[in-house]
Amino acid sequence: MPKQEKHDTPDGVLLENSKLKAVFSKENGALIFLADKSSGWRIQNRPELGLSFNLLVPMPQRRSNYVRGRDQKLKSFKLAVDGKSLDLHWEDVESEFAGRLRISLHGTIAATDQGLLFTMEVSNHSGNVVECLSYPAIGDLSQPPGGEKMENYACGFTGLDKHDLLPFFTSHKGYFGVDYPTQSYFTPATPFVISTGTNEGLYIGCHETANKEMVGFTYELKPGYGLSHSENYGAIITDGKASSAPARVEMNAWHFSFVSPGENYKSSAILVSCFTGNWQHGVDIYKEWRKTWYHCPWEIAWLNEVHSWLQIQINCAEDNLLFPYKDLVQYARQCARHGVKALQLTGWNDGGQDRNNPSHNIDPRLGTWQDLKEAIAECEKLGVHIILFNKYTWADQSSEWFRNELIKYSVKNMYGDYHLHPGYQYHTPTQLYDISTRRLIPMCMMCPRWREIADAEFEKSIALGASGMLFDECQHHGGGKYCFDQNHGHPVPAFVYEGDAKLLKGFRAITTHKKPDYVFAGEACYDLEYPYYNLSYFRISATRHIAGQRYIDSNKAMMIAVTGFDDRLFPNAALRFKYIMSLEPCFFKGFIDDFPITLAYVEKIDNLRRKYKSYLWDGEFRDVLEATVIREEKSHPDYSVFRGKEGKRAVVICNNDEKQPIELQVTLDESNTPLMSVTPENPEPILYHGKVTVPALSVVVVLEQ
Repeated sequence: MPKQEKHDTPDGVLLENSKLKAVFSKENGALIFLADKSSGWRIQNRPELGLSFNLLVPMPQRRSNYVRGRDQKLKSFKLAVDGKSLDLHWEDVESEFAGRLRISLHGTIAATDQGLLFTMEVSNHSGNVVECLSYPAIGDLSQPPGGEKMENYACGFTGLDKHDLLPFFTSHKGYFGVDYPTQSYFTPATPFVISTGTNEGLYIGCHETANKEMVGFTYELKPGYGLSHSENYGAIITDGKASSAPARVEMNAWHFSFVSPGENYKSSAILVSCFTGNWQHGVDIYKEWRKTWYHCPWEIAWLNEVHSWLQIQINCAEDNLLFPYKDLVQYARQCARHGVKALQLTGWNDGGQDRNNPSHNIDPRLGTWQDLKEAIAECEKLGVHIILFNKYTWADQSSEWFRNELIKYSVKNMYGDYHLHPGYQYHTPTQLYDISTRRLIPMCMMCPRWREIADAEFEKSIALGASGMLFDECQHHGGGKYCFDQNHGHPVPAFVYEGDAKLLKGFRAITTHKKPDYVFAGEACYDLEYPYYNLSYFRISATRHIAGQRYIDSNKAMMIAVTGFDDRLFPNAALRFKYIMSLEPCFFKGFIDDFPITLAYVEKIDNLRRKYKSYLWDGEFRDVLEATVIREEKSHPDYSVFRGKEGKRAVVICNNDEKQPIELQVTLDESNTPLMSVTPENPEPILYHGKVTVPALSVVVVLEQ
């Protein structure tokens, strides 16, 4: 990052709380100064680069027509008497190509205990749609002093994803489609972004539970990279002579508002805050807000106990019929012998996995409806809970049902076309080379008729008597984010994700009357779905995983796949992050006895968790906080800390090296009690004498007594 001159606090309207000091321009309402009061970090330092808002207001022949807030004069501003909130008012804004537009904006910034809360109201009296609004916007996001780099942390499929921000910048978009290197994140999958340096950072989060609109967090490196192809590729310009434009990172929180002529609109609330520490301390800001709205779903007793699952695919889209329904009991008997409590049956529906969606009819080639119902009942008597793999996100484009009826309920884009998901390939060379792949069409969750169809299919699954379902791909809708269909009975456009809760509430109403203890499991649920699901299932990288969702919710049942025939990495990761294990031999097409070495180690892991349940299962997950693990005078990253209800802690330490043992020193913060160590192979505690050796691909747990 180029060296920046320090400025005195600029003149303007001052708004502050215990954390942040902000100054807004009296001329155009731009945020011209933002600083962390505890550390002095000038987050927005150069007043001339300050931003207020931006609008995208397309014209019939020119979609790229913006209203730039920096070019607008404030109509008025008002600082509250107590100094805790600021109102900004713009009237009849000037656009780039359509001239003056009768659009009025009312921005409010509230100084709360957590940070600065931004909202914007729009009254559109122009003849154009206000498609997008960015608010807040930061024009000069600086790097905290004293650190080598700054990184963005954001929720991804499995946890937190990490991307370089400064002085190197990871771009997410093709250079052909943007003017500057660009990172983008969007809700509801990513409710917040944390930009952190060595020991402090900035939090920007969408604090809205209604899921009424998509918010995109966009970061742009301006004017661009200094070098195109070298070991320093991706670095910000450091030579002032290289470009006349100042080097900087801009952040815009884009609200996809779609305010039609004559409509009024209020944006989702965006919190801007700061913190001291690592990413965990940034997530703590989100966790505090989450306490105000999150409620646990109905209790499922057996899910709260230490246990593992088996997943088996009975059929796929290319007719790989593995066994008849009646033989399901053979898999359950093996599960029962090994104490595996649940069996997820995938591909049981007509046509197999990812075919004939959303049909939840049985496949007559595998047996009768009664065959499956009786097999499920027998499995349940063995103490093995059957979980049916279900899917309601898509319709199969190749099916006659879609062509003749379901096409009417598909998500339509603004051009009137349905979206197309590329689908998945199974088994045969023709599909594996993507020739006969069945494409999937996102269906509109905001369409009441579609939800009625989904309800009817869900009832078929309920009637089979299983313990629950795993809703695959419940967390996304492919490219179908907004639906513009005029005949669906929803506002146009409608944010498709808003319908996710409506669908689940309908399903829950069915189970309340028919099977109150029914398990709702989903794939990689985003956080706003957590009140509706008992369990979230996903796949991780055992060595690079950042357990952000586990840190957010220490008690939620979460599950990962274990697939290797001599697998220790993933069982160790499951212990470290408190994940249930889904055993999937032969890529979930085999018996549980097919991988005896892995199975034996999984049993040892789960037995250790049962023995030390108060720490490793019921304890609060603290990630790497409250302990230090040192290897050869350097920090060892592969560990996590659990805090039991009585305050006693456990440190789970993994050695991911395939060959070499490692020797480590473990220190727990503010601990003066004796420490003991245990392992899956040796669960009886032995006294910790200041160092512990962790064999290759193994795990050791150090406990406070």
